[in-house]
Amino acid sequence: MGGKAMLRESIRRTVLGILAALPLAASPIAVLTLTVLPLAATGARAADDQIARGKYLVTIGICGSCHTPNLAGGRKVGNLVSANITSDNASGLGGWSEQQIVEALRNGKRPDGSDVRPPMGVFFYRDLTDTDAHAIAAYLRQVPAVPTSFQRAPVSGPPPKFGATVTGVPDTPHSDKLAYGRYIAVTVSHCMQCHTPRVGGLPDMERMGAGGNGYTGADGRTAVSANITPGNPGGIAGWTDAQVKQAITKGVRPDGSKLVPVMDFDFYDQMTPQDLNALVGFLRSLKPVPPT
Repeated sequence: MGGKAMLRESIRRTVLGILAALPLAASPIAVLTLTVLPLAATGARAADDQIARGKYLVTIGICGSCHTPNLAGGRKVGNLVSANITSDNASGLGGWSEQQIVEALRNGKRPDGSDVRPPMGVFFYRDLTDTDAHAIAAYLRQVPAVPTSFQRAPVSGPPPKFGATVTGVPDTPHSDKLAYGRYIAVTVSHCMQCHTPRVGGLPDMERMGAGGNGYTGADGRTAVSANITPGNPGGIAGWTDAQVKQAITKGVRPDGSKLVPVMDFDFYDQMTPQDLNALVGFLRSLKPVPPT
């Protein structure tokens, strides 16, 4: 008998022994059915769940905004050109291990030792949990390969200092609505990358949510990111939760006017109701910053 078969038989006998020691049910006949799933099937299901979680995080993390919807990159973002993050071996991440992708996400280091620079959100991704960072990496490793030949923009000057190397981040309990809302809003979904003023090129988290950064939308209109803290009486502080959610997922204000398409409404529209509720709850808790 092989190792896996022996393990399944051991589990079966242990469970049957426990059941035999229990009192019989009150009904005349108690029928007990024990199904032991093959270990390979259980592992495959776990892998599928991890890939699905990774795809979801890549979606609500708006990776497709900079790296283009098929994740093949080539879009000019600030002074840089976004990378190909498909599984192509030559021009994408196909030659990277899962751990190497995690290192690039959380510590801003490529396998060759070069630095990943803003606007890539390493500053925020440092707080990605081990579970989620590996789910993203596992998903990216199986995204269909798209060969590309565009040239990356040259970089100059020292890279930003993000702090000590991240080696592990525990899961954030979904039951802690405020902590999980912060995780979704700040770490995953880029809310504070746009809605927080910058100092030295990095977000000033003492004024988290105060806005003030300029952007150009896909329609050519320009916009300044709003102050979304409770300290701005003219902002979302006066909106209902449903109105805030409509603005995030549909790009429509309470008065019916449309927001400049800088926010990626289509991606945020894929957010689960639970995550969207947690996100809005966290926004309500931000430290009030008066408008300037």
